[in-house]
Amino acid sequence: MRIIYAFLFSILTTMLPAQDTSYVCQTVNVITVPLEKLNTKSIEFSPVYYQSGIVYVVARERNSILDPKTGQAYFDLMYADPGPDGLGDKPVFFSPNIRTQYHEGPCTFNRDANEIFFTRSNIAGGKVVNDDKREVQLKIYHAVKGAEDWEQIEELPFCSDNYSVAHPALSADGRYLVFASNMPGGMGGMDLYIVERTLQGWSTPVNLGSSINSKGNEIFPYFHKDGYLFFSSDGRGGKGGLDIFVTAFSSDNTFRGLQRLPEPFNSGRDDLGLIVSDDGTSGYFGSDRKPTKGKDDLYRWNSPVSIFCATIDRPLESRDLLVTNENGDGLETAYVWLITMDKEGPSLYKDHFNTELVPKQDKEGTFFLRWGIQDTLSFETADAITSSTGSAQLKVDNKENYALVVQRSDYLPFIRVMRGEEIPTYVRLYHAPVAPEKCLNTHFTVYNESGTEPLNGANIMLSGPCLKVNLNLYTDPMGNITACLPAGCQIKAEIQKPGYAMHTFTLTPSEENELWKIYLKDATGLTAPTAPITSGTVIVLDNIYYDFNKSEIRKGDADELISLANILKQYPDLTIELTSHTDTRGTAEYNMELSKRRSESSKSYLVSRGIASSRIVTKAAGESEPRNKCVDGVSCTEEEHQYNRRTEVRITNPAQGMEVKYKSN
Repeated sequence: MRIIYAFLFSILTTMLPAQDTSYVCQTVNVITVPLEKLNTKSIEFSPVYYQSGIVYVVARERNSILDPKTGQAYFDLMYADPGPDGLGDKPVFFSPNIRTQYHEGPCTFNRDANEIFFTRSNIAGGKVVNDDKREVQLKIYHAVKGAEDWEQIEELPFCSDNYSVAHPALSADGRYLVFASNMPGGMGGMDLYIVERTLQGWSTPVNLGSSINSKGNEIFPYFHKDGYLFFSSDGRGGKGGLDIFVTAFSSDNTFRGLQRLPEPFNSGRDDLGLIVSDDGTSGYFGSDRKPTKGKDDLYRWNSPVSIFCATIDRPLESRDLLVTNENGDGLETAYVWLITMDKEGPSLYKDHFNTELVPKQDKEGTFFLRWGIQDTLSFETADAITSSTGSAQLKVDNKENYALVVQRSDYLPFIRVMRGEEIPTYVRLYHAPVAPEKCLNTHFTVYNESGTEPLNGANIMLSGPCLKVNLNLYTDPMGNITACLPAGCQIKAEIQKPGYAMHTFTLTPSEENELWKIYLKDATGLTAPTAPITSGTVIVLDNIYYDFNKSEIRKGDADELISLANILKQYPDLTIELTSHTDTRGTAEYNMELSKRRSESSKSYLVSRGIASSRIVTKAAGESEPRNKCVDGVSCTEEEHQYNRRTEVRITNPAQGMEVKYKSN
C-alpha cells in the first residue's frame, strides 16, 4: 500500500503514543473473513455502504494504461452486493459517469444515497491537469443522483491544482465533511481536515490538530452515524504501516480522545478503510495482511455484540412541543416520550407496541403498515412532562427516526412515527370516553383446545370505549387472570399465545365474579380464513424504495419488509403474493423485466429474515398500473415517479385468527 499511494504522499513516520481513550472494546469474538469472491490479484480497498451492498476501490488496467508515477493501474469504483453470506459476488462498475481513464478513488454518500462525494484525479476537458511540478493532484468531486446516473459533477471549492484533497467522509446529517489533504500548513504528509456545509456554501477547511494528525499520514476517514470517526495513520506507531484509529465527534463540534483499534482490526501490515454498521456488529475494511490475493484485499468482520463501549455526546436540537386538549387549551402533566426507531421497531418498550394494518383512504380493501401502542407506558420513564401551560422541551436528532408518544390520564394516547425534523410543534389529545363508576371483577381462564391443560402466560388484550387505557394481561400458571371491568360496556378480548391460534370475542360485564373460559386451538394445520382479512386483501408497501433502473432495495429502506416478516412469523400458515410496480420511464418490456427482479428482491429479503420461500409467490406489473398522472409523455418530478415504484402484498391464504386492528389515519 505504501508504494501504491506514493502518488498521494511521501512517508514520514514519527513514533507518537496514542491516547488511552476506549471507544471500541468488544473485540474478543470478532471474526474477520476475506471477501474471496471480490478479491483479486489486483488491489481492493476503501469500502463504503451503498444501497444493499458496498462501493469500493479497485485497481484496474484499461488498455494497458498505467499511472506513470506509480507504475500501477488506475483506480476505479465498483459495486457489489455481499449477499446472505456477506462475502459478495458479481461486482459491477459503479457508474458510467464516474469513470474516467484516470483515478476514481474513495467516496462517501449521504444517508439518502442521492449525493456522492468522490476522489478523482485533477482533470479538465478529459485531460489531466499538472501542477507546477508536472504532477497530477487529487480532488474531491460532488454529484447528485439523476434519472439514469450520477449528474451535476462538480469539484468542491476548497480543492486546488497544487495539492491533493481526497478521501471524503460525510457525517450522518450531511453537515460536516472530513477529508485528507497535504495542503500547506499541515503537520505531516496527509492531514485530516473538516469543513461545514451551510446555506451559504462550504466553510474554510480546519485542520483537526495534533490530537489527531501526526508527522506521518492520516487518511481514509469514515464517519459512523453515532459520531465516531475512524481513520488510518502511519505516524503513531503500532504493529504495521497503516493502523486504524478512532476518535469521537462531540456536541461542541470537536474531536475528543483517540484509540488505536486492537486486533483483529489492526495487524502487522497496512489496515485501512474500516466501516461499521449502524448497530456496531459488522462491517468491512481493507488490509494487505497475509495471505492476500493481491496487494490489498477486502475483509468482512462480524461481532456477536456491538464493538462500541462508550456513548458519544451527539449534537441534538432543542424543540418545543405544546400539548393541548380538544379546545386548544394547554394540558399540564402530559407525559412525552421520544423513542428511537431502529430496523426492528422501537428501541425501547417493545412489549408496549404492535404492528397495525391501517386501511388506506384512497383505495378500499387496501392497507398499509404502521406501529401502534397497545398499553400505557410507565410515567416514570417519560422523556418530558408538560408544564402548567402544556409545553415541553425535547432533544431531537433531526435525521433520526422516532416514535413520538404523548399520554395523559383521562385522554386517549397519541403516537406517530416520524423523522426528527418532522416532530410537530403541537399535539392535540382527546378525552377518553367516560367509564361507568362501577367495575365488576371478571375472571378469565385459558385452556388448550381439549381443556386438559391450562395455558400459562397467555396474553389477554382488552379494549373498549369505556376503558381509559387498553389492558394487556397475562395468565398465571393455572391459566387464570382477573380484571375489574366497567359494568354494562362492551369489551373486546383478544387472546393469543405462541403456538396457538388467536381467539377474539366481545363481552359486556353484567355481574360480579363472572367467569370466562377460553379454549385456544393449536395453530398447526389451521388454514380457515377469518374476517376481516380475506383472500385478495392488499397491503401496499409504499416505503420500499428502489432507485431508478435498479432492483436492489436501498440500504436502510426495508423497514416495512421487516414488519411484514414479523407478521408472517406470527401467522405461520399465512401465504402472500408480491407484486412490484415500476414508474413509466423506459420501455414497457424493460419495465416488466425490472419489475420481476424487484419482486424477487423483496422475496429474497423476506427469505433472509427466516420466511419459507414456498409461502411467497412473486408477480410483476411493470408500468401498467401507475398511481398518478406520470404516464409516457408526461413530465413529472422524481418524487412523483418514486410514488409509482412500490411493492404490493396480496394475501393468498389468510391465517386462522388473523384480524386487522382498524384505525383511521
